[in-house]
Order: sequence, then C-alpha cells, then structure tokens
Amino acid sequence: MTGKSIVGRFGALKGALAVATVVAGLASTGLAAKAAPYEGYNYNYWGEPVPAPIAYEPGGVISGHALGIGGFDGPEDLFVAKDGRVYIADTGNSRIVVLRPDLSFEREIAGFSNGGAEESFNAPRGLYVAENGDLYVADAGNRRIVQLDGAGRLVKTIASPESEVLQENFRFAPAKVAVDKAERVYVVSQGAFDGIMEFDADGAFTGFIGTNRVRFNPVDYFWKSIATDAQRERMELFIPTEYTNVDLDEAGFLYTTNSDANTSTPLKRLNPTGIDVLRRQGYFIPSGDIRVLQVGEGSGPSLFADIHVGSDGIYSALDARRGKVFTYDWDGNLLYIFGKMGDQVGTFHAPVALDRHGDDMLVLDRDMNRITRFEETPYGALINEAVSLHFRGDDVRSADVWREVIQYDANFDVAYLGISKALLRQGRNEEAAKYARLGMDREYHSKAFQRHRKDVLREHLGNGLSVAAALALAAWIGALLRARRNGRGTHHA
Repeated sequence: MTGKSIVGRFGALKGALAVATVVAGLASTGLAAKAAPYEGYNYNYWGEPVPAPIAYEPGGVISGHALGIGGFDGPEDLFVAKDGRVYIADTGNSRIVVLRPDLSFEREIAGFSNGGAEESFNAPRGLYVAENGDLYVADAGNRRIVQLDGAGRLVKTIASPESEVLQENFRFAPAKVAVDKAERVYVVSQGAFDGIMEFDADGAFTGFIGTNRVRFNPVDYFWKSIATDAQRERMELFIPTEYTNVDLDEAGFLYTTNSDANTSTPLKRLNPTGIDVLRRQGYFIPSGDIRVLQVGEGSGPSLFADIHVGSDGIYSALDARRGKVFTYDWDGNLLYIFGKMGDQVGTFHAPVALDRHGDDMLVLDRDMNRITRFEETPYGALINEAVSLHFRGDDVRSADVWREVIQYDANFDVAYLGISKALLRQGRNEEAAKYARLGMDREYHSKAFQRHRKDVLREHLGNGLSVAAALALAAWIGALLRARRNGRGTHHA
C-alpha cells in the first residue's frame, strides 16, 4: 500500500473542510491574521504549505534602553534558568545581564575577582546556567570558559586545552557552552570541525563528541583531482561542518545545530557516545522549511542558529536565514511555525538565540539589540498540551485535546495521528486505523488495521468454530443415518 492510498476519500473530505475550519478557528479565538506580522502555515503530508492558525504571537520587546541599563550591543545568547531568571550575553558591551523572572532588570556581571585581581569579560558569546545556579560563560575574547557560582564568585576557568588529538594550529574560540548533571562541560568552539569539545567536572579536556561527517561532492572531487596546487588552495576543503549551538535535555542528550544548511541532518540528538539518535518519524526530517526558493533573497534551506528542548520532548529550532521558529515533537513531527524577517515587532534582522520562559518564547536579535517575547495562543497551548500529555502517557486526555486542535485546523495531519496513537494504546484499534488514515501515516494505519483484524478474528472465531463443529456433527449424523437406512434396505432384500 502506498502512502497516497492511505488517505483515500478521508483525505479528500479533510481537504474540503480544511480552509473553513481554519477560518472558524481563527474567528472563535480572535487570532486574526493582523494580530501578528506573519501568516500562520504548516506543511501537509504532501509537503505543501497550508494555512494554519498562529501558535505564538508577539507580546512585546525587551531592550537595554527599556531596562534602563543602556542599549545592548550585538548580544549573542540568552538563557532561561530553572528559577525563571533570564541571562543575556551582551557581547558588544562585554557583560552578562540578568533579569528577574518578571523580566525586570536585576543586575549585570561584567567581571569577577580572580585571586585578588579583578578580571573582565571580553565579548562573551554564550552562556549556560546549571541546576545549582552556577553560571558558565563562553568568554570568547579571552578564549576561555568562566564558571561563577550563584553569587558571582569564580569557581574555575577552562582555558585552551593541550592534547594530542588537537591539531597543531588549533585555537580555542568558545562560542557556546552547555553543562550536564555530571558537570561535564560541552563547548562549541568556532573553527573546531572535529565535533563538540567535552571537558570533565575538573575542566580537563576529554575529547570531541559527535563529529559531523565530511561533505562529499563527486563533481568537486573530480575538479580537485585535475586542478593545480594553486587552484586546490582556492577550492573548498573537504572538511566536516562545525556546530553552531547546543542544548541538553533532561536525560543528558545533546541537541545540536550545525553550520551547513545543505546537510541532511541540520538538527541532531547525540547520545553519550556521540551517536545521533534524533527520531525522524514525521512526514519529513526536522529541517525547517520544506519548500524554499533556490535563488534570491532568503533562498536556500533553513540555517539554524539555536535550539531549545523542553521537558516534554518538544524542541524548537531558530532559523537565522528566514527568522522563523520551527517546533517539533519527540518523533520529529512539525507542530507549528512562527516569525519572519522584517522591521515590525515580532520580526527579526539577525535572530541568534531562543529559549522558553514559562509559556512564552524569547527570541534574541543581535542586530536589533532586543529580545522579542512571544505569547502562546490558545491554538498553540492546545498543541503543546496534547503533545505533553502523550509524552507523559496520558493518552485519554491527549486524544481529547487533539480533537480540540482539529476544531481549529482540519489541515493538521499530526493531530489525527496523535489521536490514532492514543487510541492504539487504549486498544481501540478500529478507530485508531481510521485516524491513522486521516493522519496519512501508513505505518500506524497498518499496525492498527492488523490489530483490528485480530480483534475481529478473536471475536468471531469461537462462533465460527462452533458453527463448523455443529455442521460437521450434523454431516456425520446424516451420514450415519443414511448408512443405517441403506443397511436395512439390503437386509430386507
């Protein structure tokens, strides 16, 4: 059975209702198109962009001037700590700005005391706050990682390591940093193509993790084979792409982005051995926009600058090329898209970082020197709730919420699939097969249909065997009676 045969007449009916349902959903919640400076859309099973309600809309901006601390200058990173505080790497001003959970200004950290001597940050580009409140700063200009405790006191610094695995001309240029529960420190160092650098709790370099594969283009390889030495030097080297950002989930797996937009795995989930285990069970691999322009402004595939993963398996990736946030569930299904490039509130010039702040999403723009706060709409809240319930195993409530989502958007294939998965776990296999068909998922449709067929066989097998036994017994008795009659007839003769 092909993917197209799964949809059948259900797909046709769903398509006919889709636009009307989206319009009705928008009207019932007040999510008019003019509420945000971008249109809501998603991709269907066929890879076509289709209208969708907006999941997040701009709720305001945060700037240094508004906070009363002077304007930000090319900020490169932000991080929301467990306690709700927001940390901003104000790169051009060589400081870390800390906001309270209500997003008001609390303090700034421009330096620290090191053995009685005062030291300053120099163009910090990345930061991470551990669960114990320790702050880790990728102090790029000073080529080091700085660890401060919650009071701003120095714990340790990690400088350029020495190791046989490092190239002779290696320069430590930390750009992003993350720390797991075992206090292992993961560093994205600019120009490091061997992977993400790993340091133990004492700051000792232990090696690289998750090396990207070398890009290979047969045409380029041919021209290099016949080119002169001077020509080869001017041609692109066959080297792996470098990572651009990293985040950690609750299990300690690394979610990463890399600098090559043309790779087949722009997002990864690395296990402790560096193997990519990101689930890609959606209609398309998690890679941002499916259909893109090949030439002109904003052309080419999505280029991710940052990634954030939540406790419910939902992760969001920031496309720096087109200023969009793409959000996926645990299986790699695309849930929603918001944002774009522009000058209005809710649009960007150079988006570089994002993080979740409660139900809101914060996106940092380096060129506009501000943070945009996006608020969850009722539609977005329903999707997040449905995915979270399924992730926690509450399938009954998850299916109910997915049905509410469909009332907003009949185009949303993932909602039908979510209901199918919930019904399948409950053993309601016939209904699960129906919704899997609506969700365009051949695997789940086949699984649910096979289980339904077994249910039917189990239900009717007993009756069937009883009928067959009765018929067999009747046939045997009939044959016996005929034999006796024949025997009596012979005796009289």
